[in-house]
Amino acid sequence: MVRRSFSALLVATCLTLGDAGSALAGSLPSANSGTISVYVPGPVGAANAQPTYHGLVAFNTTGTGKLRNPRVWVSCYQNGVLVYGAGGAPSEVFKLGGDASLWVQNGGGAANCTAELYYILNAKGTAEWNGIGAQSGTVALANTAFNAAA
Repeated sequence: MVRRSFSALLVATCLTLGDAGSALAGSLPSANSGTISVYVPGPVGAANAQPTYHGLVAFNTTGTGKLRNPRVWVSCYQNGVLVYGAGGAPSEVFKLGGDASLWVQNGGGAANCTAELYYILNAKGTAEWNGIGAQSGTVALANTAFNAAA
């Protein structure tokens, strides 16, 4: 009798955890449900609020509260050619152009940039990717365009 009760409890627990996993997956943010805006970090009232080549930028984001690993991808273009790309957490500060990009090889200059806020899905597309195993794609939460001066 104890063995049947334990088996029934085990089955019930697995079903409950399966439902909890489905509920968690259902609570992921939907596409285009967040916001992202760029700012130049520095002292309050700093004179240079314009993003610049080799300058630092950071992002204010919303809509990621239920995520463990939201991401930001920054892309910059000159004359339609991708010259810089970098990804990181929304809290990361990015050095535009980095230290070894086509933008650096071009000697700097102005660029048109975008930043995308997103998260990665697991292989089944049912939950956020946990850093282990395959991925099935991304969900874009928001994006913003900005110009970086020379």
